[in-house]
Amino acid sequence: MPVGDARGTILVKSRLVLVGALCGAALVASACGTRLDDREFRRVNSGVGGAGEAAAPGADGESATGEMVGTLPMPCNPGPDDRSAFTDTDQGVTADTVKIATIADPGGPKPGLNQGVFDSMEALIGWCNDLGGINGREVELELIDGKILNYNEAVVQACSSAFAMVGSLGVLDNLGTASQLACGLPSTPAAAVNPEQTGADLTYQSLPNPPWTFKVSPGEWLAQERPEVVDAGAAIYTDLPTTQMQAERQVEAYEQIGYDFPVVSPSDLNEQNWGPIVTEMKNKGVTYMTLSASFEEMIPLAKEMDRQDFHPVVELETNYYNDKFPEQAGGVADGFYIRAQTWPFEEAADNAAMAKYLEVMETYKPDGVREYLGLQAFSAGLYFLQAANAAGPDLTRASLIAELEKIDRWDAGGLQAPTAPSKNQGTSCFIMLKVEDGGYVREYPKPDEDADVYNNDIAPGYACPDSKQVELTGDDYRSMGMTVEQAKQQVGG
Repeated sequence: MPVGDARGTILVKSRLVLVGALCGAALVASACGTRLDDREFRRVNSGVGGAGEAAAPGADGESATGEMVGTLPMPCNPGPDDRSAFTDTDQGVTADTVKIATIADPGGPKPGLNQGVFDSMEALIGWCNDLGGINGREVELELIDGKILNYNEAVVQACSSAFAMVGSLGVLDNLGTASQLACGLPSTPAAAVNPEQTGADLTYQSLPNPPWTFKVSPGEWLAQERPEVVDAGAAIYTDLPTTQMQAERQVEAYEQIGYDFPVVSPSDLNEQNWGPIVTEMKNKGVTYMTLSASFEEMIPLAKEMDRQDFHPVVELETNYYNDKFPEQAGGVADGFYIRAQTWPFEEAADNAAMAKYLEVMETYKPDGVREYLGLQAFSAGLYFLQAANAAGPDLTRASLIAELEKIDRWDAGGLQAPTAPSKNQGTSCFIMLKVEDGGYVREYPKPDEDADVYNNDIAPGYACPDSKQVELTGDDYRSMGMTVEQAKQQVGG
């Protein structure tokens, strides 16, 4: 799709590789979630699980094509020889095609934002169509640029022809929630960012992140390793409602486990003059800092911190994990921690699902951006394909939703920590990474030093504590989700 062309439609066919556009990271609160009740998620056979109770693509849980994503049978397949039962069933579904839409923000005021979302979805759908599509229906993928501020217009465009939204991630996704629900458009997003979207009807997340809870297990581990972090924290955020909410949620949650935050401050979008903020943090003796923003803003902040010889412990969100952050930081970000709930790219040799993801990216989008948010889009796409395949010839929005709601355990074959999408439950599991020498290294849990943690029975390779999330009371987040009825009243439908 041409850069900045929000109307471009892309039909991803056999091994079609399109020219990559811009790259970047996102502002997203995707690293939080609820604990899996009663430690119900256990290892499945020799892997870390698949798709719960959803129907398998082939007999006995095997892929109809023989292709696997780790432990997950790849859902796409050519379907039956007799296609007489396949007809036009719903908007965006014909006897031969299924049209889906993915929205991200690469063409807005932060160029390249979430480009990895588009790139991962192109790769996944290219591979899917090579395997036969959804029961033989070819998947048409429309990439729509929400440009951050135009998210509602992007949703309206998707409403006009798409069967579903798949793998989307919009910084201001709350702007389009009413339009999405009013037109009856199901969504399996890479991440639902704002409470209005997270708690909305028709939103089904492969990595749920309910806004009324926050996972504090990374912060507890950090406090054990670096006890000084609890003394004086700073939560800096881009001056947008989304990032302000994320900062406030983390402050409220971490205060419950003993952290103190004398500095909670906004910064301008694309801030470059970080001197006053760094000086304030130094004057207040800050020992811990987090920044709810994009990696492009973290780089000049890190350079200013280094210039002022100010070196607190820094913990960042999932969206900082991408190819460019450590390289462009030039060493000033070394030692920064990044909390994650998906498998590291660097450890593909230890995870068959990650190895397959990288293989698919190299085949179908070799110049694509590798970032965790793109990986989340890939997982969300698999989640959609699993349910759509299980719906069979009569693929409608109602049958899709029925199948999505059956999937009570999801880890995309091992790409991510296990979640319970049907219950809107996230995961207790996490990996702590550290920026080092222009890349990322695993800091915790390590397979040798932390073997008792690493070799757990929920998700080997992750730390999966029993109950490391807290309830938030600062705002009534539970009431912020939107129903279809409320959406229709709001848009006049």
